[in-house]
Amino acid sequence: MVGTLAGSLAHVTCKEPLRVALYSNLRNLIQNLMSGSETIEQLIHTLINDNLDLGCAIIEVVAT
Repeated sequence: MVGTLAGSLAHVTCKEPLRVALYSNLRNLIQNLMSGSETIEQLIHTLINDNLDLGCAIIEVVAT
């Protein structure tokens, strides 16, 4: 029961910091590879939206 609670708490508290870290790292990486800020922003948001839940699920499993 404690493990499940810890996993749920980790899932809730990691979402926004993970989003910020993903955004920062992806922006730095992709800016060096591409030009065109509108395309970069769309690509970053798509990548974050597609992978944020996966990252949170991994953190939840590790915390449990």
